[in-house]
Amino acid sequence: MINLKQVLLFEANTFDNPLDGKSKRNAANWVHGKVGTFTRGKFSDEYWQPVQDIFKRFDFLRLDWTPGKTWYDEERVTRQDGSSVSVPVRKTFEFTIKFVNNRDKEDVLYGRMVAAGAGSVEEPLSSYDVTLTVG
Repeated sequence: MINLKQVLLFEANTFDNPLDGKSKRNAANWVHGKVGTFTRGKFSDEYWQPVQDIFKRFDFLRLDWTPGKTWYDEERVTRQDGSSVSVPVRKTFEFTIKFVNNRDKEDVLYGRMVAAGAGSVEEPLSSYDVTLTVG
């Protein structure tokens, strides 16, 4: 039989940030371990699905995260007719994750995901791979 104290302790622990009490390095490694599967492979969708999946996983894991800046990087490409055009070659997504470290101090992990073009010269983002850096 479950008593009231067990239920209250379970509920209190259910909403804790899973990074609390970890060193910054351990917290970063933990995050990598939980979302690393979304960075494996080559992707070809219009919605940055692996990036969205990582953000959804952050929510599922109850991380205290905030999205940051997002931008495209472009490169000049020369066409066969000699003209040149700027073509987006990667999209970068920044984010932060707050937690209380192993010294009981508020800390922040800074993260960056880069979806780098792996498609053709004309359409570099027709397929892409994703890298994740957290620290």
